Formats: sequence, C-alpha cells, structure tokens
Amino acid sequence: MKTLTLISRAAMVLATLTGLAACGGGSNVSNISVGGTVTGLTTGTLSLNNGYSSITLPTNTSTFAFTARVPTGYSFVTVVTAKSPDLTCRVTNGSGVASADVNNVLVACVPNQTLGGNVYGLTSGGLVLANGSDTVSVPVNTAPFVFPTKIGDGFAYGVTVLTQPAGLNCTVQNGAGTMSTTNVSNVVVNCVAQSAV
Repeated sequence: MKTLTLISRAAMVLATLTGLAACGGGSNVSNISVGGTVTGLTTGTLSLNNGYSSITLPTNTSTFAFTARVPTGYSFVTVVTAKSPDLTCRVTNGSGVASADVNNVLVACVPNQTLGGNVYGLTSGGLVLANGSDTVSVPVNTAPFVFPTKIGDGFAYGVTVLTQPAGLNCTVQNGAGTMSTTNVSNVVVNCVAQSAV
C-alpha cells in the first residue's frame, strides 16, 4: 500500500512539472526581443542579422525588431548583411547576452562621398588614375575629374597614376587621406612634358 502511495505521489509531481513547463515555466525560454533604431536610411534597403533571424528594412525606416526572439542567457551579435552601395552603415550596441528585452541597438547610415580633383597640363590623351581597383580615364584638356565609385566615411583612399599620357609625366598631390562625410575634391594632378622632367 505504501509503495502504491509513493508511486501515486511521484506521478502527481511529474504531471505538475510537465504542466509548468508547458505553460512557460521552464528555463532558457526564447523570450528576449532584440531591436533598436536606424538613422540615415535614405536610399535602398538595409538587411540585418543577429544570429537568430534576418530582417530587411525599407527606405526611411527608423525603428526595427527582429522577428525571432533570443533565448535567455544566449549571446547575440547584430551585423549588416546588405545595404545600398551609396551608404555606409555601422552598428552600435549590437552585441550582448540576452537577459531582458533589448531596444538600444543603433544602426547609423551616412551617404558615401565622391573623390576627385583637378588635372593641370594634360595636353595628350591616355591618362588613367586609380584609387585601388577604381579607375577613371581623364580626357585631354579636362581639369576636374571624379572617380565613379563613392567612398564611405572612415575609409582610406590613395590616388595614383595608373597610366601616363603620351609624352607627359603626371604626379599626384593631396592624393591620400581618409574619407569623412563630405566630398573630397582637392586631389591635384600635375602633368609636364617628359623632356622637362
């Protein structure tokens, strides 16, 4: 009789614990929301991932929240997975360990800027300038030039002469630096006759 009573009590305890787990009483329940704000999303879409779900935000979005919740006690890292080539977007407060709802992830986007300047003494064709893999061909007697690819805030640039024009030697001044949030237009390329070098 004693044995039957013990078995009956054990069954009741097990049933109670099972019911609590079904109601959300278990540990590590996926219940932490992760989100935040976006600034400067003025063109295109922005895709984010935090290791648990992905989200794509349309132009002019100001707030976001990932659809999948993060398990309590688990870490998350928010990264930009895709964006407009005209923007540079950086994440602040994007990582942590889930203990309470997170709403302070900040994604700040700024427009990329143009890199260019002026050429002097270009009396023959063939001048090609380079900034890394980005190149621009400068026509004869053209003063201003601009590289076709815009550059994001904080990225370094370095302008070099990839191809010299016929009969001339061209050198670059103010060709290296770090981009900010304004266009760079003070690169100077001086070309002189090779006989004068």
